[in-house]
Amino acid sequence: MHSKLRRHRILFATGVTLAALGWAGSAAAQAADPSAGSSQQGAADAPASVQTDAATAGPVTIGSGDVQGGDIVVTGSRIRGAAPVGSTVIAVDRKAIEASGAVTTDRLIKEIPQVFDLGTSENSRGQSGGNSNITFGNSINIRGIGPYATLTILDGHRVVNNSRSVDPSIIPSLGLERVEVVADGASAVYGSDAIAGVVNLIPRRSLNGVETIARMGFADNFHESQFGIAGGRTGDWGQVMVAYEHVFRSNLSGDDRSFFTSDQRRFGGRDFRSTQCNPGTLTVDGANYAIPAGGVTPATAGQLVRGTANLCEGFRGQDLFPETKYDSVNGTFTAHITDWLDAFGDGYFSKRSFRRLNGYTGATVTIPTTNAFFVRPPGTTGPETVQIRLDDLPNNETTGFTRSWQGAGGLRASFGGWQVQGQLIYGRSNDTANTPNGINTPALNAALASSNPATAFDPYGLGRTSAAVLAAISDQVFDAPTLNRFTGVEASINGTLFTLPGGGVKLAAGYERQELEVSLGLRRGAPSTVATFRDFDRQVDSGYAEVLVPLFGPDNAVSFLRRLELSAAVRYDKYSDVGHTTNPKFGVNWSPASGLVIRGSYGTSFRAPLFSQIYGNSSNLFVQPYADPSLGGTIVQGVALSGGNLDLRPEEATTWSAGVDWDPFPNARISLTYWDVSYTGQVDTYLADLAILSREDQFAGTGVILRGPAAAARIQDLLAQGIAVARGVLPDNPTLFIDGRTQNLGRSKTSGIDVLASYSLETAEAGTFTLNANATYLTRYRSAITPAGTLVDRRNTLFNPLTFKGRASLTWNYEGVNTRLLVNHVGGYDNNTLPNGAVQKVGSFTTVDLGVTFDVGDPDATRFFDGGFSVSFDALNLLDQDPPFLDFAPTVNGSGGYDATAANPIGRQIAVTVRKRF
Repeated sequence: MHSKLRRHRILFATGVTLAALGWAGSAAAQAADPSAGSSQQGAADAPASVQTDAATAGPVTIGSGDVQGGDIVVTGSRIRGAAPVGSTVIAVDRKAIEASGAVTTDRLIKEIPQVFDLGTSENSRGQSGGNSNITFGNSINIRGIGPYATLTILDGHRVVNNSRSVDPSIIPSLGLERVEVVADGASAVYGSDAIAGVVNLIPRRSLNGVETIARMGFADNFHESQFGIAGGRTGDWGQVMVAYEHVFRSNLSGDDRSFFTSDQRRFGGRDFRSTQCNPGTLTVDGANYAIPAGGVTPATAGQLVRGTANLCEGFRGQDLFPETKYDSVNGTFTAHITDWLDAFGDGYFSKRSFRRLNGYTGATVTIPTTNAFFVRPPGTTGPETVQIRLDDLPNNETTGFTRSWQGAGGLRASFGGWQVQGQLIYGRSNDTANTPNGINTPALNAALASSNPATAFDPYGLGRTSAAVLAAISDQVFDAPTLNRFTGVEASINGTLFTLPGGGVKLAAGYERQELEVSLGLRRGAPSTVATFRDFDRQVDSGYAEVLVPLFGPDNAVSFLRRLELSAAVRYDKYSDVGHTTNPKFGVNWSPASGLVIRGSYGTSFRAPLFSQIYGNSSNLFVQPYADPSLGGTIVQGVALSGGNLDLRPEEATTWSAGVDWDPFPNARISLTYWDVSYTGQVDTYLADLAILSREDQFAGTGVILRGPAAAARIQDLLAQGIAVARGVLPDNPTLFIDGRTQNLGRSKTSGIDVLASYSLETAEAGTFTLNANATYLTRYRSAITPAGTLVDRRNTLFNPLTFKGRASLTWNYEGVNTRLLVNHVGGYDNNTLPNGAVQKVGSFTTVDLGVTFDVGDPDATRFFDGGFSVSFDALNLLDQDPPFLDFAPTVNGSGGYDATAANPIGRQIAVTVRKRF
């Protein structure tokens, strides 16, 4: 992988950085400026708006005027002491983290309305990108623009990923200082992936003492627990912090939720029950015969009634989300070596293990007359098939883990108002998802044909198949491990170029080098099969510069020009495999009056295709159930092809926004933002899209959907190429084919309005009341399947971004008691997957959370039993609101009877949390 050449490049970049630091040291020796302070991404001393006493269980907002003259680096800008010009940062601070009912960092972030649960999610994999989520992880999808269009970083630098995305839960919530979200294009600042925005996980650097947490939560047939400890020290010498957390979340079975059902008639919906049951349904000479309960033998064949069929739940035993265990640790350090030189670093280790029950396999199998248990309905002569659910075989189980670790460290020199910084980053990750009991189709066919009862398969409902035969039929292993290695080098300089009447003109500039190596593995076949790997690598060299120009400020303010700031950023990225790109961004803040800022931004962004999208772990066929509107929603078995695409190109986007931040009176803020994203060359995959037939006309001419003889011929051609069936049993006469490989087909135009508001009222007698509200409203979401296709409005339709999401909280702090009332709302939408153009109006989903925290003893106590305890009681979904009914067939990827992307199926959850600080 040309590792020797890459090491030379890294050593060269490191030498440049150290040389710059040496020059900085020389300059500092001549003119040290102690007042310059120290700066780092995620430093302990956050701006006032972030460190507000936000025991509000909601985000606070960093507006365009919140950071003035400090050393903090706020997400969205590389310039110290300035928030990103033209953009707003949504920050979830430490108090809000503690008040949240979320036990993992990803769920904490998904409480923000601008984050949509579409695509890469543990509970729903039916949207774009979901098919790659083989380990049931979570990623952040800002505004539903795409599961890979949001960049997640740690303390301002990149994080090793699984060649797809970053799961924020690599960092324990106990080790977080805050989370900052910039819902605006940021490729000019951070590079690839930041089309919809960027999420910065800022670890704790201010902890001085020890903090422990224990939490237990329970719901109907569900429970979770969280245990953690963090310790830190701060002083004139610097700081150090280490946090560890263990989280367990039980699985939630679809069998335990009545709304996840195939028979939706009692809710006013359709009957999606399957004929693949146990006992099953015989088909001979074009007629069906329901096998009676208790089975059928040649002696009882007269009980078979022509024109009957068994109907049953098609997804018995399937989890809505998997059992998951998290073990994660992270740490930070800062060392003040001299008054001008600091060493700093951060790191983490995380392992997330999962176990998911995928449900029992359904199949339609042909029964040769040689079968030892063969039964023929009276008066029939033709070939015989049985539609059956293979309950005698084990539940399809997938187990696996995502394990990753990373360390980053560097030096930072301060001199004369300037800072020079350099750091090295190295990390590795390992993804694996093992399905140990896949169907061995040759073994199944052999058992169906066997005339020996000891080696034959019994499809007639009496359970006479031997354990040895069942084991042979379900012995196929499928695993697609992915190994990743990331090496990064960063060097930057930051300071004031010169001073204008409005303030100092500031510059941030730097160089970054990324080395990415991935091994895509495949293990398929007998248990003794050894995984084979294909190795790929990518190198990225990047340079960036950002300048802030304050034309008007406190020293030269005039009427209607109290403040006017301009910013410009540009970044050049050169990829070793997909070319190069240059992306600018411009911003403006204008304050015509005190407490009022009008802002705007414009920029371009891009996203390089992922290794997994270009190459794919493997090409496989998946037999899956599809709801077919042309047949009244009847479930049909289709065959989908997975795999990569060597011709993928980078995605591109143009983004702009305009907004206003208004502080109408003390302790109050209202922020409005209109945003617009034009996205082209989107990489889409349709392997996991089980609702694709509802848009069949839009795929005309693409070859993505084939029916009838064309489908059968395509499948036979793929089988002849050696592409195997990875899941399900291939029908004898397949009539539906879906090309689920990655393609640069899509384009979209999305726009909307964000509204954030906060108000705090302090009273002398009744304590402090705080109100927070955050909502997003989509004014447009139009997309096309193909680059030349007609843009279609998909806003407020199934499995697409919804028009409205909002969250509001009211908290009351009084004499050591914090009471929180939260309302979460997702608007209703249209289910446009019904036959004949019919539309179901799906209701909105509103839940109420209630929490109370009691502080016990002296919160500043240094001895264990003197105080510092807090006990919290939380009721999430207090009113036990069920998800709104969705007239949609259950699928192997989530949803069905309810929408997993818009509603939580857990129900009311009661949790108790104990914290101790000393």
